Amino acid sequence: MMERMSEGMEYFALKTQGGNPIPQISSWYGKLDERKLNREHYRELPQNFLLDMKTGTDILYPDILTTPFFLVSREVMNVLRMYDEDMPFLYVILFDIDKGEDAFYFLPILAEGNDDCREAIYRTKSKNQWEIRIRLDLAESLLARGAEGMELRKIV
Repeated sequence: MMERMSEGMEYFALKTQGGNPIPQISSWYGKLDERKLNREHYRELPQNFLLDMKTGTDILYPDILTTPFFLVSREVMNVLRMYDEDMPFLYVILFDIDKGEDAFYFLPILAEGNDDCREAIYRTKSKNQWEIRIRLDLAESLLARGAEGMELRKIV
């Protein structure tokens, strides 16, 4: 880990910023098999999904959603592609049937790694759930482009 930091490769855990009313994805079980959200099996999934969401008043559609799985806006997808041009994405439409609202997101299929991973963004198992890790240069690039809804915690 010290070698990574000395090479200027600091990493952060990435999640959706708390405190804002964001879309809550519901009824996705049976529509999206989480076990196939990896580079080996993602081709077995449909390329696009329509998922139900619940929204409240004054809803914020952040550029990054991390629950129940990682979703990003088109702008974030374009930045991720600058760092990994071969990164696959699935297309996700979120729809609130009660309000008739929809939102469009992309589901990046991230590489899986551990503390030795050199990818700009990857996922790793932490406490029996997936944690998304992002390299400092990519985080700065997203922030410089106005990405909203990110919360970063430094990996030490």
